[in-house]
Amino acid sequence: MRKIVIITLLMALSIYVFATVNINVWFSWEGQKEFETLVNKFNESQSLYHVSLVYIPDMTQKLQISLSAGTQLPDVALVRNDVIGMLANAKVITPVSTTVSMLPAFLRSFELNGKLYAYPYYADLQVVYLNKSIYSKSVSYDWTLDDFEKIASSIKETGHVGLSMDSFSSYFFNSFYAAFNGSKIPLKNGIPIVNNEGTKKAFEFYNDIFNVKKIAVSYNKSALIQSFKSGKAGMLIQGSFLIPDFLSSKLDFTILPYPVLDGKMIPPTFDAKGFVIFTDNEAVREFLNYISRPENEEFFCKSTYKLPANIIAMHELENSNDFFKVMDLSARNALIVPTTTIFNDAYSNAITTALQLYLTKQMSLDESLQKAQEYINSQAK
Repeated sequence: MRKIVIITLLMALSIYVFATVNINVWFSWEGQKEFETLVNKFNESQSLYHVSLVYIPDMTQKLQISLSAGTQLPDVALVRNDVIGMLANAKVITPVSTTVSMLPAFLRSFELNGKLYAYPYYADLQVVYLNKSIYSKSVSYDWTLDDFEKIASSIKETGHVGLSMDSFSSYFFNSFYAAFNGSKIPLKNGIPIVNNEGTKKAFEFYNDIFNVKKIAVSYNKSALIQSFKSGKAGMLIQGSFLIPDFLSSKLDFTILPYPVLDGKMIPPTFDAKGFVIFTDNEAVREFLNYISRPENEEFFCKSTYKLPANIIAMHELENSNDFFKVMDLSARNALIVPTTTIFNDAYSNAITTALQLYLTKQMSLDESLQKAQEYINSQAK
């Protein structure tokens, strides 16, 4: 009888020791097929851990709903850097450390109060798409804002839209907001400052290209993309994530970094994605270390045209492709927008409304920015 008990205990212990640990991972945005391949390779490479992958179409909304309802969160989720403030405030994610060498922009994207809250994975950047069938001249990477306007005017003279861009989007305005304020977001005690001379100049620039010179036309996102794909617009400001789509559509295009203003590149928003940890254990860290290897990041980013966080992978890709050269150059001059709630909610809402009121001539420049500042300040209290 004693032997049976011992054998039973040993069997139970062996099952416990060798039981596979399941890792629940939520994934979103582009690259689902490529990431599934990496997950399968990880699962096949060892028997201790198994990743269960779930694709989430709208990650931010899903996380907000889960937090509000108190429902089960995954062990790991891929997020955009602008939700770090929300998740850290909810005390549901764990600060992390990583030994992967990467550009400072990746680390700064996920830092809050001096702590890193995600494993940086990749980034998309705002770039200028140029339709080479409409404008075939070579353009230097150090082109100026004056060059930018001249090219848009030249394209307009051929009967095309010079520039296609969403005039009311705070996401795209942020780059010009920073550029006209000395290449940084002006903050005072963490509160964005919009009622100042730099922001007025940015508003006036928008008014000049959209309403005065009329070299730019505003569309919503889907119409923006279609205007470029159909050959209606010669230039388009959008994220680098569109490169695979345009390549598959056989478009004759190139990408350019943002132009230079006062000796500095207009800083493109650094749209970083990284993995936040809800369950901190060895299994999760093993998985994140695996997908962060140079060869695995290079595999994921090569066909998706993402800028990898791993700097070894980045160098391999930029040496093989001009698109990655532009993305790397842009990343080294990128704008890291604050991850605070006051910026992502109050500022974004206020500046969008102010742009609409000013560009549609419903309110003067001074009044629109004054109202925007008052709203931001009221939400900061």
